Amino acid sequence: MARKASIDWAPEDTANALHAQYRAEPVAEVRTRLHALWLLRRGEGPTAVAAVVGVSRNAVQTWLRWYRSGGLVAVRSRRRGGHGTPSYLTPDQAEQVVAAANTGEFATAQAVRDWIEEQFGVVYTRDSMYTLLPRLGIRLKTPRPRHPQATPRPGRPGKGGSANGGPRSA
Repeated sequence: MARKASIDWAPEDTANALHAQYRAEPVAEVRTRLHALWLLRRGEGPTAVAAVVGVSRNAVQTWLRWYRSGGLVAVRSRRRGGHGTPSYLTPDQAEQVVAAANTGEFATAQAVRDWIEEQFGVVYTRDSMYTLLPRLGIRLKTPRPRHPQATPRPGRPGKGGSANGGPRSA
């Protein structure tokens, strides 16, 4: 028989209250933790709870440690991962990049990379540019240019061909 966890539950954290919070939680990561706490509150052991919610016993023990140190606030506030590497650009520099992109100065990520290196002395790799550009809200793709006097083709939009959608005849 597994040993039951010794927890000093807050008076407001009844089994029914934990169940309601678990069912209403929109964040899946936090919902799993609340599910585990609800099962523990009902008297299940940490090993059994870990099996039910699909995590290791150590994860359940970690969540219990968070609960003991700060209650449900601590359990909800923890997030996986860190804050990531801070941007090499200052917020002011990022605004300048966005402003330059809005004027149409860049056609490729390589052009943005070269401009940033020239303007600010900050070196990004090509792959990191593909992470930076969406974060700044910059989209470099533009529609294929069309001649102003071109007439739209009948048929399926964007497919060309005849009106019935089949291949063009010669």
